[in-house]
Amino acid sequence: MSDFFVQKSDYFLGLSSQKIVIKNGRREIESEISIHLVDNVLIFGKAQVSTQLLRALAKESINVYYFTEEGKFLACLDSFRQEDFDKQYLQAKACLDQNFCLDISKKIVSAKVQHQLSLLKSFNFNKNRILSTEDFERFDLTIENISKAESLYQLMGYEGRIAKSYFYYLSLLVPTAFRFHGRRTRPAEDCCNCLLNFGYSILYSCFLGLIRKNGLSFGFGVLHQSHRHHDSLASDLMEEWRPVIVDNTVLELLLREDLKLEHFEKSADGTFLLIDEGREIFLRAMRERMLEIHQYIELDKKRYSFFYTADQQIKGLIRAFESLESQAYVTAFTGGE
Repeated sequence: MSDFFVQKSDYFLGLSSQKIVIKNGRREIESEISIHLVDNVLIFGKAQVSTQLLRALAKESINVYYFTEEGKFLACLDSFRQEDFDKQYLQAKACLDQNFCLDISKKIVSAKVQHQLSLLKSFNFNKNRILSTEDFERFDLTIENISKAESLYQLMGYEGRIAKSYFYYLSLLVPTAFRFHGRRTRPAEDCCNCLLNFGYSILYSCFLGLIRKNGLSFGFGVLHQSHRHHDSLASDLMEEWRPVIVDNTVLELLLREDLKLEHFEKSADGTFLLIDEGREIFLRAMRERMLEIHQYIELDKKRYSFFYTADQQIKGLIRAFESLESQAYVTAFTGGE
């Protein structure tokens, strides 16, 4: 089972004998895949989907996610058959407990900073040690401060300050042609931020699917504030995986020169976009990264994929909601010293 990515705007998706049939702009069949081999359908751009296929996907509880061509999440179509209101009641109660939220948030943010540090150390070695021990000590100090934070506001302050340092260091590690000046969300004013935005949108959609699969509500989170049209729980859960899945993939693609400047174009408003070939390269790399197996659980010597580990994390979070014990939630492990 896997996610099915559609990246060309002239594609048409239909249904035939419980298979997804993909046709190009000339209505020629490009490929077919059994519905039973698909977990989610992710559509980037303006590809069309038949009503018959949407009905079949809904019956199988397969969600459909829509994105713009540059990767901005637009909407999700799901069957709502996976709702579990008993779980959501406990989730809502737990998320109103400030101490509980702070404890879980500390674990998430601390893990994210540790993953950022591990990534910088890994790629710094490959770049002849541009970064120094003093640079890395900033992250160790932040992790220590996070453990002492007395409020979410204070915690987010620590996270925000180290994020500025992190993206500055990240810029030093990419090829010179791809250097960027800080994190920019919308619009992406350079190639690196274009890739980061695209990758984070994909990661976000993965957590939307996993949250729905486990019967939880998108809207009740522990770290990010709930507000209209913001799925705060997905934002919470993806935080620690940003450097592990997306940032790592971006660095590898640029350093291996799998993605080059010619894979990008600049729109009239100054936004950088991937062309079709570049989008295909990036999506393939993201899929491969998510399916790789690693020792993501510190005390478990077995190796798992991102999808399995993230699903187990959500199950642990459900146990934490039930017991109000933050220890039930286990963050991912990517090594450390």
